[in-house]
Amino acid sequence: MTAFVSIERLKIATGYDRPGDIERCLRKSSVRYLYGQGGKIFTTIDAINAPMGLKFDIPDANQEVIDFID
Repeated sequence: MTAFVSIERLKIATGYDRPGDIERCLRKSSVRYLYGQGGKIFTTIDAINAPMGLKFDIPDANQEVIDFID
C-alpha cells in the first residue's frame, strides 16, 4: 500500500505554509500531486521518490505474487 503524504506533512517537508507555495515547490520538483476534499493538496511517498529515480517494489499483502518456473 502506498503511504499518502498530507498537506500538513508537506508543510514540514517543504518549509512553506501556504498551499500555493507548496504546490509550486512540488511542481518545480516534478512531484505529482492531487487535490483532496476542500482543495487540499496531497501526494504519496512514491510520487515524491519518483523524480529522484527511487522506486521501492515492496509487495502489498493483498497482492498476488506469481513465480514462473522454466
